[in-house]
Amino acid sequence: MRWALTVYASDYAASKTFYCDILGMTVEETGPDSCLLRRDGLEVRLEGGAKRRKRGRTWMQSAGVYLTLTTTSFDDLHADLTRRGAGFLGEIAVGPDDKRYAGLADPDGLLIEIAEA
Repeated sequence: MRWALTVYASDYAASKTFYCDILGMTVEETGPDSCLLRRDGLEVRLEGGAKRRKRGRTWMQSAGVYLTLTTTSFDDLHADLTRRGAGFLGEIAVGPDDKRYAGLADPDGLLIEIAEA
């Protein structure tokens, strides 16, 4: 079985830059305003043409999707994403399970969390 996520972007170029340059995904195929991206078993189909969602007080609650990237190398992934220019939404949090979490968002506000395995 293979899992894939389709992300609809209001600014296709900015989103492609984010997923490739910040998250380190590779482009497998491309078309006009769409591409297939992969990294570590995650497949993302990026499609242009979406309407931009407004950020505000209820932005987090209205996100609709929350993508979690679980890693056994939390420090390495956090450092790599920071070096690539990821704008984390706050400090690293420690959950009740003593595992660490950090959140960021793509250009359209899709919430992405890195989590310690």
